[in-house]
Amino acid sequence: MNEEEKIDLRKFGNSFDEISSNFRWSFHDPVKVIDNNEGVALIDDDKEVQYSELRVKSNGVAKILQDLGVKKGDVVGVLLPQSPMLPIGILGVYKLGGVALSLSTLFGTDALTYRLKHSEAKVVITDDDGKRKLKDANVNIPVITEVNESTANFETFSPEPTTPTQLFYTSGTTGEPKGVLLPRSWILGHLPAWQIAYEFDGRKFITPSEWAWIGGLGDLLLSTLYYGRTVVVYSRKGRLDVMDLIHVIQKHKVDRAFLVPTVVRMLRGEEELSKAELPLRAVMSGGEPVTPDLVEWSMKRGFHLNQIYGQTEVNLVICSSISLGVYKPGYLGRPCPGHFVSIMENGNPSRSGEIVVKLPDPSAMIGYFKKPEETSSKMRNGWVFTGDIGELSNDGYISFLGRNDDIIKSSGYRISPIEVESVISSHPAVKTCSVVGVEDPLRGVIIAAFVVLKEGYDPSLELENSIKNHVKGKLAYYAYPRIVKFVDTLPTTVTGKIRRKELRELIRRELNESS
Repeated sequence: MNEEEKIDLRKFGNSFDEISSNFRWSFHDPVKVIDNNEGVALIDDDKEVQYSELRVKSNGVAKILQDLGVKKGDVVGVLLPQSPMLPIGILGVYKLGGVALSLSTLFGTDALTYRLKHSEAKVVITDDDGKRKLKDANVNIPVITEVNESTANFETFSPEPTTPTQLFYTSGTTGEPKGVLLPRSWILGHLPAWQIAYEFDGRKFITPSEWAWIGGLGDLLLSTLYYGRTVVVYSRKGRLDVMDLIHVIQKHKVDRAFLVPTVVRMLRGEEELSKAELPLRAVMSGGEPVTPDLVEWSMKRGFHLNQIYGQTEVNLVICSSISLGVYKPGYLGRPCPGHFVSIMENGNPSRSGEIVVKLPDPSAMIGYFKKPEETSSKMRNGWVFTGDIGELSNDGYISFLGRNDDIIKSSGYRISPIEVESVISSHPAVKTCSVVGVEDPLRGVIIAAFVVLKEGYDPSLELENSIKNHVKGKLAYYAYPRIVKFVDTLPTTVTGKIRRKELRELIRRELNESS
């Protein structure tokens, strides 16, 4: 495909309204587009990785998978940090016609085991650290850790728009994580928001977010590779060092980034940044509300902070762009070109109610993997029901008011309270527990756990830290409770359901009194 044939919103008009009115989808395989690009695809520390290397090595991965017996539609796990091998692996799976299962390197043994077994993954593409994790999890599955370039000849599979391609497991209120199965068109569905939020330009892109999630993989990595730009690898272990991120941005003259609001708040709170020159010009942000004060601060620092909205099930459907004049304080933005977003209350159009997305939509999932009932509940009557509550303004902007379930969104991650409670309850000292999200000025929301101990155990700082570390090891670092409160009982309804609202009010009151 020639450069002129790629999706480019500017062909459809000069204003957001013009583009939205004129834009029409046309399907083509984004993998073949990436294959045809030339130049520098990735910068890993000081090493440049060319698009030609991505092409050759991803062909090699596809051939190795084929030799291992992987067939069209089979699931292949990808357990890697930010590194050149991650897009090489994912593109290799796509070329074979397989389904890439993205796995976070932050996952503990329980989280990994569940996802690999439920998805029936045939192979895992990983590194030495991943191999050790799989061994600890007692997962007996073939692994690929390197590519022999001599196996690089491979005829790429030609997909349909609906061909199953990508699998993410996202948390839900009913407990078990749900596998969100996306079609080949999912990358194309991200492109209008990519162009608008990054303001059509940019040469070098970065995100500290893991490429194992739809934000890192879709909002930045694969969409950026589609347009033939350069992605700067930013791999870290443990907590984010904001000044290190700033140093990398300065060193490589990065002008575009995907940053969740928590990271932007961290940047704002870094004193040294006030003296630092930033080459950033446009930042895409989402995963939690982008507050007007962050937008104002960003503009003073010389870049636009453009908010996007979506979820793994149907991503990047609302966007904003300061340069295009699509920005209203307190609102998410407007529906992206090519996506029809509305508000419904009791199945009818409304100014206030649930945010819904009209089907068909290229970003929309095929369904929840092996969960037809949950799929039917989420996708019905020609709409995807997001579970988020919003309002529609007279001029077409949509706001986010909150969720109609108990999902916790913290630092850009979507966390199931049931999943966290299950892990805490497996601690030998814990009798029962409940977790809630509580507002935090830095991360937006943090997890607070209310824990009832078994007889023979007493509250202590040592036990509090033991519970936190238990969750970090079993589930994920970002999912551990930053507040652990020991209680004698948990408030319940007459039917035995825990009153989470009461717990939220209790912890908010205590935090307000302590501050």
